[in-house]
Amino acid sequence: MSTSTTALIVVGIILVLGYLLLRFNSLWIYKSFDRALRNDTNSLPLAYQVPRYFVSNPDGQVETSVRWPGWDGWYFFMLPEDKSFPLEMIRASLMTGLYGLDGTDNYEKLLRAGLSSREAVEYLTLISTRERLNGETKKVSRLSQHYLTKATDLVMSAKPLDVAIATGAVHGKEMTGLYGRMSGKWPHYTFQFMNPEVGLRCTLRFQGERIVWWADVPNIFTYFAAFGTYEGEVIYQKEAGQNETSGPPAPEGVSNIKGRGGFEHGFARKPFNYDGLWLPIKWLKKIIPTWNPIRYHYELFVGDDNCQGGFMYARGFGIDFRNRGGFHLNGIYKPITSVTIDYLDHPAPDIVESSGQPEKFYRSWRVKAETDEGFLEYTGTREWPPGCITGNMMYYNFSYEGTYLKQRISGRGYGEYLHM
Repeated sequence: MSTSTTALIVVGIILVLGYLLLRFNSLWIYKSFDRALRNDTNSLPLAYQVPRYFVSNPDGQVETSVRWPGWDGWYFFMLPEDKSFPLEMIRASLMTGLYGLDGTDNYEKLLRAGLSSREAVEYLTLISTRERLNGETKKVSRLSQHYLTKATDLVMSAKPLDVAIATGAVHGKEMTGLYGRMSGKWPHYTFQFMNPEVGLRCTLRFQGERIVWWADVPNIFTYFAAFGTYEGEVIYQKEAGQNETSGPPAPEGVSNIKGRGGFEHGFARKPFNYDGLWLPIKWLKKIIPTWNPIRYHYELFVGDDNCQGGFMYARGFGIDFRNRGGFHLNGIYKPITSVTIDYLDHPAPDIVESSGQPEKFYRSWRVKAETDEGFLEYTGTREWPPGCITGNMMYYNFSYEGTYLKQRISGRGYGEYLHM
């Protein structure tokens, strides 16, 4: 046997073994590396609340002007309990860095901000609201997404959790030019955010109750969602770009608000951007423009029946990299071992531009989630327009109805959908 033939056989064996390891990752990765199935679902250690990836200066202070080994992101969503309130959902997040791939990050906005992905932090709010538009009340999604300079606009402490994006000075507990701030310690947190495009500010106090872990691979990637209750204040500022024909159908001033929702923290090591690795796929997509090898679907639901949880489905090149979840029902945690999703053509999907191609973004879908005791099944319905983070990534709110062990369930939730 020639040397070249032997080399081809060895390469072939390596490729097959690599594929099998990826194809059946759910059988070994949780047992060997991922702590997600073993972590406590009722309390949260301090190490999972505070920043994980940053650099400190000799005085022990966070140094924002240098390159960091990864990113942290803190996210929350809130669903008001008063369904007559004009706000249907508030979603907001702060990220100390970017994911590092065009299509998940909005490179067009990044370019307009004059920043590289290494220099930027991200601030985002999505407000799903009923607004008066030309005399009619309509359902509108107001997205505010900004990339700002990490060196000057990120204010962060290592412990306890206190992270903010602001363009002004810090004076004790007050910050001028504040975009958003998250602070606190389990189970109590405070979130202060503004959406300048819609003229809205909010201060929300969150009390965590239960946790669902999506991933916890040390020094690689960790992500969880904590569910709980909210109360706080929402302030409308009509002078911030509103007029007589457009704006929230609520009086200017302070409104008290209560509801339920979730608080999430994710952090990941990022040695480099991933655009170079994705480049061969971009070339292939020019030949086969309808080919989308990556699909990610993430949903969090909050039931009217004390059921709260969700799932994470991530599939790439025919391999399920993450297909799990869990929910708490009457204080008892139920792991979800797998999920199947059927997308429905009725009502008619929205058509959005994804990588230059029209793609369907569905308004209804069926979820079938398997647990050890049986199936949780629901049909989700999206009535509000999507928040288009990029042409590939959508954020949205939804309502659902279904069953678990033949018992009816219903409620509302928040979701993310990526197809690229």
